[in-house]
Amino acid sequence: MAQIDENPFDDTDEIFETKRPLKKDSFNPETIFHRDEEINFYVNALQDVAVGHEPNNVFVYGPTGVGKTEVTRWVRDKLLEKADDQDVPLEILGPVNCRNYKSSYRLVSRLVNEFRESKDELPNSGYSTDTVFDFLYEEIEQVGGNVLIILDEIDNIPPDARNDFLYDLPRAEASENAAIDQACIGLIGISNDLKFVDSLEPKVKSTLGEREIKFGPYDANELRDILGYYADIAFHDGVLTGDVIPLAAAFTAQERGDVRQGLKILEKAGEYARMGDSDMVTEEHTRRATETIETDEILESFENDLTRQQALTYVATTLAIIEPDHDARTKRIYSLYTSLADSVGSESRSERKLYEFLDQLSMQGFVRSEDHNQGRRGGRRFIYEVTDDPVDIINAVVKSDYSEALPNNVWDILKLYKEDEATEFEAPDPDNDSQRQIWQFT
Repeated sequence: MAQIDENPFDDTDEIFETKRPLKKDSFNPETIFHRDEEINFYVNALQDVAVGHEPNNVFVYGPTGVGKTEVTRWVRDKLLEKADDQDVPLEILGPVNCRNYKSSYRLVSRLVNEFRESKDELPNSGYSTDTVFDFLYEEIEQVGGNVLIILDEIDNIPPDARNDFLYDLPRAEASENAAIDQACIGLIGISNDLKFVDSLEPKVKSTLGEREIKFGPYDANELRDILGYYADIAFHDGVLTGDVIPLAAAFTAQERGDVRQGLKILEKAGEYARMGDSDMVTEEHTRRATETIETDEILESFENDLTRQQALTYVATTLAIIEPDHDARTKRIYSLYTSLADSVGSESRSERKLYEFLDQLSMQGFVRSEDHNQGRRGGRRFIYEVTDDPVDIINAVVKSDYSEALPNNVWDILKLYKEDEATEFEAPDPDNDSQRQIWQFT
């Protein structure tokens, strides 16, 4: 029973020294681990800029949480430092995260406003997109010299703006429609979608991929070094038992080699220790954190990444997958989708729109489809799958604003679905040290 005259908040935090290093996007480390080769590729691609030659376009890709943006910021700062020492005119915009801008107008306006003082910034509406591009060209021409534009999560650029950004913009100085004589533009695109370039028109693909740099996932040993570095800053001395970092690293390497996921595990483990009034973060806290991390990440996607229509489509696809005696075909997904929309008071869209929502979810990595050809008379059909465990998705839905959309018997359906799944597991490579560690953890 809570005493209303007592304050339940502690005066001190015995576990965390500071949480900022665990929020990776808001923390700039002094050391970059295990990315020397990628940095060398970057330096080679941008060496021309450092001495005043025209810039190359660079495309950087790899899964989330593997250091793409962090390395890009570090290279940006070093390049600006060198250009300043050499008295080479250089302006760098970004990284600008394209996820935050849902229209070409908003994205171009943001770039224009990077050049302008606050009193002269463009409003959120009022001009045509072509006019806003003209403003951008004028600002670039006024700056002169080399101008590098860094676009993070470039795969989120609205489809109607992709050709403008990825083909026209880097070549604007050669265009009769853009009055640029004194400046040269280079584009650095960063993407989590490894197939994004393949989906572009050939001429756009050629322009964007002048220099390509691939970031692969970290292995367990590399993650030990990285997570250990952040943990030393984030936690009080001596509060982590010796198996916490190896365990978090092994789980993260097994999943996708994503530093962000490893940091979330450490943060969650620390919070479990603090809630339990423990003065140490232990293996038990870490294992408990790994059991909830997937659900938390999906919940975050519901809150930050998906529109309402996309979320309803995602839930409908999941239910179609776990439903007994049904494949997750488009017609079945649509039937569930309309029921879910009605249950949460949302207006359902047409079946044609559902195809768009599924395509969007596929581009974002939430679902994937398989094309089944039924022969001359049977036609074609798409069978959909979700890329996360349906159990984790349903658990996330329960915690989200869409919980009322779930059927009352969803747990019974999940139980039947799980009973049909294979449960055997084989170690990927028992002779490999890091893989053997992962196998032991599993």
